[in-house]
Amino acid sequence: MLIKKFLTACTLVLVISMIAGCAAKKPEESMETRSMAQIHEEEGVPVSVIPAGKGAFSVSLQYTAPVTGISESTASASIDDNVDKILYRVGDFVEKDTVIVKFPYDNPAANYFQSKASYENSLDSFKRIEQLYNSKGVSRQDYDNAKTGYDVAKANWDAVNNMVNVKAPISGYITRLDVRESENVESGTVLFTIGNNDRLKARLWVSEKDIAKVRSGMNASAIWEGYEIKGKIVQTDLSLNPEKQAFGAIAEFDNSGRQFKSGVTAKINIYIYENSAAFTVNSKYLIESGGITYLYIADGDTAVKREVKTGERSGQTVEIKSGLNTGDLIITEGSRFLTESGKIRIVAGE
Repeated sequence: MLIKKFLTACTLVLVISMIAGCAAKKPEESMETRSMAQIHEEEGVPVSVIPAGKGAFSVSLQYTAPVTGISESTASASIDDNVDKILYRVGDFVEKDTVIVKFPYDNPAANYFQSKASYENSLDSFKRIEQLYNSKGVSRQDYDNAKTGYDVAKANWDAVNNMVNVKAPISGYITRLDVRESENVESGTVLFTIGNNDRLKARLWVSEKDIAKVRSGMNASAIWEGYEIKGKIVQTDLSLNPEKQAFGAIAEFDNSGRQFKSGVTAKINIYIYENSAAFTVNSKYLIESGGITYLYIADGDTAVKREVKTGERSGQTVEIKSGLNTGDLIITEGSRFLTESGKIRIVAGE
């Protein structure tokens, strides 16, 4: 029994000694450790790259303004009465002098039938006098008197006729109808609006700081509800508007597709600088040092520090005027760990 206890004790001591020996062995004795700098030196700094390529680049001034038809006019009632008929609808194209709204002919203020009769009588009388005058049957004085009487009667009739038959003041699309049939209106009430919406215009107010950058002929665009139309600046004021404390500028746009509605408020861009084939980079990829601007370029497995000349800026996008070639691989991620001619390992790119 004593021998058995002795053997058990010896076995326990041996196991404890083995465990202690294993615990005493440090990881550093079995695994080599390397610093990040050593990994970068041996395997290269992991980087992401994008290829340099030319594309369209622009710098714009942005405004918000309503856009309206290039030509727009309204027609108003000349008498108090009920609207008798409306002959066209919103969206219809009409020629100038087309009758759009009609009022009753029996309106006492218009004297429609009396004026019509007076005009017709005057016309008949003038035609008779004119025939006699041409055959030397009456004097020049009689002819002139008849012509004057006819002209007055015609002017009165035209005025009365226009009161009850309200015509389109210009050719264009009916953009708004402000009345309905049988509605009672007063003299001066706006009845409808005609506009030429194939072209639109917007008046912009440019600050004193920016007006020197804006010139007639510059490209512009208008954006509304996901639609975009192109145009140009056609006018810039030469003096400051005292109320706005800004300079007026007018932009005109091609709306032949009629995507825009007259009167909507749009985002307007004036393109003060444009380059159709420019190298551009995000400003965060640029390195400034000693008044010189650099980019890191991947040349095989080596990082090359390349001096570049910058141009215009738009937000975070910077134009590169010189120093880049098409196809150069611009290092975009990992550049903070780079050194000139340091080893790199490309892990992502376009």
